Amino acid sequence: MFLDVHTHNPSGDPDILAIENRHSGFGAPVASRYVSAGLHPWYVRADTLSDDLQLLRRYAARPEVVAIGECGLDKLTATDWDIQCQAFERQIALAGELRKPLVIHCVKAFQECLQFLKETRVPVIFHGTNNRLSVIRPVIDAGYFLSFGKALLQSNAAIVEAFRAVPPDQLLLETDDTGGDIREIYKTASQLRNIPEKEIALQLESNFGNVFKQ
Repeated sequence: MFLDVHTHNPSGDPDILAIENRHSGFGAPVASRYVSAGLHPWYVRADTLSDDLQLLRRYAARPEVVAIGECGLDKLTATDWDIQCQAFERQIALAGELRKPLVIHCVKAFQECLQFLKETRVPVIFHGTNNRLSVIRPVIDAGYFLSFGKALLQSNAAIVEAFRAVPPDQLLLETDDTGGDIREIYKTASQLRNIPEKEIALQLESNFGNVFKQ
């Protein structure tokens, strides 16, 4: 079984267990068995935040919703910073209330994200990791999970160094919005770690079980 912990383009392949992400249209039919749902920092708005949080709260209580997010902070988006922080803080609280993991979107805001997450007691996944080791070291040290995807295919030495430094029990893989095949990510990950693909598959299965304990 191949595990894709964060995708916007779920596969119908029975050998792939994917978690489909939703940032709107909560409650609409989905193709996947499992879903993550959250208010993405690109799209949160002050005039709709309260209503959007109520919709998310109702949807997130459903059993097929296994994680809250992606949510987080992004310093490159035009979204008002204070609104991003409000939305993030409320979703952290919701995840704690529902005891569901958090999927984090973080762009140039690692220090701030980690500060908000300081008191959380649910598993945390920083998705779409494509940063150098010095940037993600505090995430590793906090014991959070890091999910890698298309960045592994780009032969970027700094990202490869960061990927190799992540402890095996904090590692996950994803396809995000690429429409790519998670098998390709698995194959590249095993090559970069210089371990058999079966070994990385077993480790990811264990990690997945530790995050999504449903």
